[in-house]
Amino acid sequence: MASDNPFPSAEHLLCAKCGACTTVCPVYLVTGQEALTARGRLHLLAKTAGERQSAAYRNIFSKCLLCDACRQVCPRGIDLPAMVVDSRRRFPAMPGRGKLIRTLIEKCLPNRRIMAGIAKLLRISAPVLAKLPADSGLRLKLGLSGPPKMRKLPDKESESRVRSSGVNIATMLFTGCFAAHLDKSITAAAVELVSRKGNGAPLIPAAQSCCGLSFYGNGQLDEARRLARLNIKVFEGSTAPIVVPCGSCFSHLAGYPDLLADDARWQPRAAAFADRLREFGTFLAAAPLRLDSEQKPPAATLRKKVVYHDPCHLRHRPEFISAPRALLGNLPWLELRETPNGPKCCGFGGLFNPAHPDLSRRIAERAVEDILAVNPDLVTTTCTGCLIQLRQHLGQADRRIRVLHLAQLLTEKPER
Repeated sequence: MASDNPFPSAEHLLCAKCGACTTVCPVYLVTGQEALTARGRLHLLAKTAGERQSAAYRNIFSKCLLCDACRQVCPRGIDLPAMVVDSRRRFPAMPGRGKLIRTLIEKCLPNRRIMAGIAKLLRISAPVLAKLPADSGLRLKLGLSGPPKMRKLPDKESESRVRSSGVNIATMLFTGCFAAHLDKSITAAAVELVSRKGNGAPLIPAAQSCCGLSFYGNGQLDEARRLARLNIKVFEGSTAPIVVPCGSCFSHLAGYPDLLADDARWQPRAAAFADRLREFGTFLAAAPLRLDSEQKPPAATLRKKVVYHDPCHLRHRPEFISAPRALLGNLPWLELRETPNGPKCCGFGGLFNPAHPDLSRRIAERAVEDILAVNPDLVTTTCTGCLIQLRQHLGQADRRIRVLHLAQLLTEKPER
C-alpha cells in the first residue's frame, strides 16, 4: 500500500530489466508500448522519482489495471502496483475519458441512500428490462444476461435484534455494491449457499458500504481509508467469519491492515477484521456442499460446458483457483472446460474501464477469444467487475453464452 514516502527502499532502482513483466501485462500485450509495462514505469520513476508529473507521465501511470501480474512474476518482488497508486495519489485528476461517469460512480458507490435509490429504480423498471432483446446495447451496458431473475432475499429478523439477543452469529456477509444494489439475486444465491453450511442465514449488516477499491486504485487514499474504517466498525462486535462473494472486494478488504498501517488506533482493528474474512469459493469448498433436491438431474440430462474465469485478484494463489472448480465439479450437469492459454485479465479494472474504454475493450477481446475457443454454454466468475465486462463482451459475440456469478450458477436448477 502507498505511504507518504512511496520509494523508501528505492525499489525502482532494483529492476533487473529482465522483461518478465512484459509477458504478463495485459496493457502491454495489446499495445506493445514499453512505457506501459512495469519495467517502463520503473525506468520513468528512476528518472523522475515521481515528482515531475507531466501530462504524459500521468497518462502512462493511469493506464494500469493494478492486476498485480507484474509483481507476481518479478524475480525481485518489486511492488509496482503500490507505486502506481502512490503516483496517482498526487494527480490533480485522473486522465482518460468518461470523466462524468467516473465522477458519478465515485459519488454513488459510497452513498448507501443513492445506491438504494438506484436499486429501487431498477426494481420498478425490471418488467421493462425483461423485455429487452438479448443483444440490446442497454442490457449489455447494465451487465444483464437474459431476463433478470428477481430472486427474493429471505425474511430475517432485524440486525439490532440479532446482535442484542446473545445468539451466536455463525456467519456474516459482505455483499459488495453490485450484488447489494444492482443484482440482488447474487446476494440471495450467496445467502442460500452459505445457509446450507448450517446454522442459518448469514447476518448482512445494513450499514456496510463500498469496500473502497475504486478509490484506492484512483489514489484517493483518504476516501479509501474512510470506507475501510466504516466497514471495520460495522462488522465489529462479533467474531463470526465474514464471507465475501466478490473476489475483488475480498482482495481489497484483506488489504485493510496495510491501508491503515500508519494508524495506531485502527490498524489492530483492521487486522482483526481481515482475520475473519473468508473468500466465497474457498469457504464453500472447505466442506462438501449439499445439493438442492432439484439440482440432481436425471441421467439423460444434457451436460452443459462451463468456463470459470479467474479474477486477477485471486488467480495467483492455488486455493482460489482450485476451490471454484471443485464446486463446479460437484454439479453433475456441468462439464468444466479450461481456456487454451490459461487465465486472462478481462480488462475491467474498476474505473479503468470508463477511463480507457478502447484499451479495456481490446484486453477483453483477448479473454473472450479464448473463451469462445472452447465453445461453452456458460461462463462464471466471482468478481462482479469481471461479470459486467464478460456479459457485455460475450453478449456482443454471435453465440448465446450466459454469464453468471458462481453463486447464481451453484444454485441454478438444471434444465430437464
